[in-house]
Amino acid sequence: MTDSATDVTTRPARRLHTTDVPAEPEPRRTRRARWLPDLLPALISGVLMLGIALVQAGRPVLSWDEVTSAEVSQRTVGQILDLVRNLDAVFGAYYVFLHFWTGVAGTSEVALRLPSIVAMAGGVALAAELGRRLFTPLTGLVTGLILCLVPNTTRYAAEARPYAFACFFSVLALLLLLGAIRRGRPYRWVLYGLSVTLLGLSHLLALTTLVAHAVMIGMVAWRGRRRPALTWAGTVLAALLPLLPIAWLGARQQDTQLHWVAPITMARIRGMPADVFGSREVAWLVVGMVVLASWRPLRRLAPPAALVLGPTVTLAVVSALASPMWVARYLLVVLAPLAMLAAIALNGMSRARMVAVLLLIAFVAIPGQRAVRKPAAKVGPDYRAAAAIIGEHEQPGDVIVYPPKNRAIRAGMDYYLDRQPTRPEDPLVKVPSERTGWLIAEEYTDISEISGARRLWIVVGDRRDDATTARPDWKPVIDDDYRRTGFWQPKRATVALYEKVAG
Repeated sequence: MTDSATDVTTRPARRLHTTDVPAEPEPRRTRRARWLPDLLPALISGVLMLGIALVQAGRPVLSWDEVTSAEVSQRTVGQILDLVRNLDAVFGAYYVFLHFWTGVAGTSEVALRLPSIVAMAGGVALAAELGRRLFTPLTGLVTGLILCLVPNTTRYAAEARPYAFACFFSVLALLLLLGAIRRGRPYRWVLYGLSVTLLGLSHLLALTTLVAHAVMIGMVAWRGRRRPALTWAGTVLAALLPLLPIAWLGARQQDTQLHWVAPITMARIRGMPADVFGSREVAWLVVGMVVLASWRPLRRLAPPAALVLGPTVTLAVVSALASPMWVARYLLVVLAPLAMLAAIALNGMSRARMVAVLLLIAFVAIPGQRAVRKPAAKVGPDYRAAAAIIGEHEQPGDVIVYPPKNRAIRAGMDYYLDRQPTRPEDPLVKVPSERTGWLIAEEYTDISEISGARRLWIVVGDRRDDATTARPDWKPVIDDDYRRTGFWQPKRATVALYEKVAG
């Protein structure tokens, strides 16, 4: 590697003369001794991340998005395709993958999250390898170690959603582009194009990382190499073609998909680093080190800096001028380049200071690492606790009622109630959600469907003093015919038991 670490031009090979004598084949042990140290940054980082992510991976209850993944994964491929025509088109490929994965591995919390855990470990390993290739082996290793310490790296590794895959493919694509530019062989460009397609399939917004690719290609073209730039443009266009139907469907579903996102504000911009890292202290330590790296020559820092600025600026501009998209998990792809820039700054310190800073990051990350492993760490109700309450107190003939047109509460409760010995009947389901082409079941609206039940459970995905307010049209009848005999409020949920009044 030259001092100009981002000089991705190919060096001309030494010309052989007819008098050159072929060298003796290099012994296998010697070859292994040469490439094994190159693997160490990626190997150490990836294995460490895998181990950290697996610690208590099944402890947090599924989030309200994860229960959607669990429910949709049990549909047929045809039913999944019916769903993505109406909703969640950007997650369609992940749902299909999860369908086949759970058919083999099952649907436990760990089984659902294991693909993301492996993907995040792979992404950290690739980030370390990218740091090694662009800079030095030590930079690569420190990049990987920083990522292992970030709480949100662990949090989204143990998340049954495609964000860890987006992190993996965002680094893989840049790494493959680097190899394609340096080697120039057709199969390398094919692999690069495939990685771009997979990046878009994991999450369309992750394609904002292509800004960094354009910067790298622009640097090559500026040095007089036009052919790689043309090849890159054609490869990217071909890679994006399969994604056009998904992008079209996603644009049509935008109002439904992103209606919950709040408008971007200066306060939300200032809070984004903490949201992305999962720890305010870790965020500002790493960002502070990134600032220290800014004195380096621009040509060295351009690719990782563009990998940070591309997604951040794009999402900010789109959120301000078009539709709000300023969401922390959509920016997880910036963690790897930020860690790399911080590693560059640390690489300029003495070894003792470098170790001290890494230990400081590890120390301030402890609260965040603990927080992401709490049973109720995820966003959404504590379905597990609610299901355990019902399982403990349920009696034969009980029925369960949810708020109307609710996406996650029924899916979450179904997931955890299936793990109880018995469960109440859900008599309001007219057409199950998997047959509606949506995430919501079609329900009966007449209270007569439940009026004959002796005991009635009402479960709501928030905290309220009166669970019957979730069914305001039925509240007078329930108040007249039933009395509340049980009331519990686990995290972000209300569970109430009503028994019919004798008379």
